[in-house]
Amino acid sequence: MKGFISTPQSRTTFAEVLDSRNLIKEFIRRDFNVRYKQTSLGVLWAIINPGVNILLYLFVFGLLVKVPTPEYNAPYAAVLISGILFWNLFATSMMAASDAIINNIHLLTKVYFPRISLCIASVFVAFIDFVIAFIVFIPLAIFYGVHFDFSRLLFLIPCIAITLMLGCGVGCFMAILKLRFRDLRHVLPLATQALFFASPVVYTLTIVPKEFHQYYSFNPMTGIVALSRWALLGGDSINISTILYSFVTAIVLVIFGVYYFIKNDRLIADYE
Repeated sequence: MKGFISTPQSRTTFAEVLDSRNLIKEFIRRDFNVRYKQTSLGVLWAIINPGVNILLYLFVFGLLVKVPTPEYNAPYAAVLISGILFWNLFATSMMAASDAIINNIHLLTKVYFPRISLCIASVFVAFIDFVIAFIVFIPLAIFYGVHFDFSRLLFLIPCIAITLMLGCGVGCFMAILKLRFRDLRHVLPLATQALFFASPVVYTLTIVPKEFHQYYSFNPMTGIVALSRWALLGGDSINISTILYSFVTAIVLVIFGVYYFIKNDRLIADYE
C-alpha cells in the first residue's frame, strides 16, 4: 500500500485490497470477538437471536395464522427456518457493511488503509454467524423429518454467494449515504423490515395472489429464498428466470456499490 496517511487523493485499488488481506482477517477477528466479548453466553447469541425470532414467527404464522406451504414436503418450521437463515445472512451483512465506516471513523481519519476492508470484514463476520446458525439447523431439520438430497445441497453455494454479494453491494452503497444523510441510520432498519415482509420468508408464494407474482419477481430475495428452500427441502421445481434475475441483480449491485464506495471513500473525512 502506498503511504499511511489518508488524504483526499487516496483512492482504493484492487491490489491494495489484496495486500490488506491480513488486515481484513484482523478486522474479522476483532469484530467477531467484540460482538460476543464479555457476554455470559458468548457465541451462543449467534443462535439465540435468530432462534427467538423464529419462535415468534412460528407461533404467529405457524400456529395462529397456519400459513400453508403445499409446495414443500416438510413442516412449516423447516420452511420458515430455511427462509430466515438466508434472510438474516442478507440483512446482517448489509447492515454490518453499512455501519462499518461510521463505527470506525476514528481509524479512517488517522491512518490510511483500504476503507472497503472494513465492509468486507463485516460481511464475513455475518457469514460466520450464518454458518453457526446453519450448523444448528441441520439437526433440527432432521428432527422434523427432512431428508436432504446432497446433490441439491450443492446449490447452497451459489445461493450463499448471491446473498453475500447482495448484502455487500447494498451495504457499501449505504455506508457512504449514511455519512451524507444521517437520517438513513433510522430509515434503513425500517426499510429492511418492510422488505422482509415483502419477501416470501415467513410465507411462500402460494398464498400470494398471482397478479402480484410479477412484482415479487423483481425482489432478488425471492429467488434466493426459493433456491435455498429447494436445495434444503426439495419440493416443486424452481423458476430459473427468478434465480437468474437474483444473480444478475446481485452482480450489478455489488459492482455499483463497491464502485460508489471507492469513488467516495477519499471524502470520508469530510463527513465526520
